[in-house]
Amino acid sequence: PEEVPIRGCSLAYEVDLLKRFGYDFIAFGGHDAIFTHQSVRDAWLPLRPPMDEFDCYNEAFIAANGIPIEKTRHWFFEQDDVQEGLPAIWRFFSDWMLANAGRLFPFALHANGR
Repeated sequence: PEEVPIRGCSLAYEVDLLKRFGYDFIAFGGHDAIFTHQSVRDAWLPLRPPMDEFDCYNEAFIAANGIPIEKTRHWFFEQDDVQEGLPAIWRFFSDWMLANAGRLFPFALHANGR
């Protein structure tokens, strides 16, 4: 539904997934990421792909799609313990869905251990 502010996917997940197929993360802007095959790395000089998705996130304009930016920044920069962080994020999305849509939509959270 349009009223649910959840869309897209994890950039870190996409970087990990596409790396398996020989793709480098090149750039990020707004809601878009650019990936190119490793065989054309020289075309991007003076850039030295692959770019670091966490550096891009730290420097990027954050469009939180209805999620308070304070929460996004807290989860990314201040929450050190995954065992505390994931339940807090789960509660936020569950509470939001119940309050705004009247039901829970299927979703999953995963931490890749970085």
